[in-house]
Amino acid sequence: MTFAAWLAATVLALAAASCTTVDPGPNFVVPDEQFDADFFFCRVEPELLIVKRCGPGEGSDNNNCHFNSAAVSGMALAPHPAVDCADGHPTNRAQIGAGSAAQGNLQAASLVMSRDYTTAPIYLRPTGQNHPRTIFPKEDPVVDVIRLWAQK
Repeated sequence: MTFAAWLAATVLALAAASCTTVDPGPNFVVPDEQFDADFFFCRVEPELLIVKRCGPGEGSDNNNCHFNSAAVSGMALAPHPAVDCADGHPTNRAQIGAGSAAQGNLQAASLVMSRDYTTAPIYLRPTGQNHPRTIFPKEDPVVDVIRLWAQK
């Protein structure tokens, strides 16, 4: 090794060793994770929140579960007519516009979603972990819908 190469390697090693943290600055913001909205409206909401009864709950619940923000502290949802979809995409964007119940449900569900769906509350809680009741088992086909949404 030449002296110049040795000197460059030494300077790089010292510089790397002296830098242990990075100051993100005063306006550091963790970016929000964005999940595919169309997939949510056309697959997640109808198959998980409606068919599996996460929003309305069971008849014995008497409190509308996630459709009643007073009864549920997290992931408050709002009932609304089903979003019209074709080929995996909403056909009427007015149904999912800003301020709509559908848009609010997307935001609420996204807050409890993670790219690693196995750590996401939207998967953990209804499969019986830290929830009043088991909504579906870990082997239920709806888990695949959650997994697919995590990838989109």
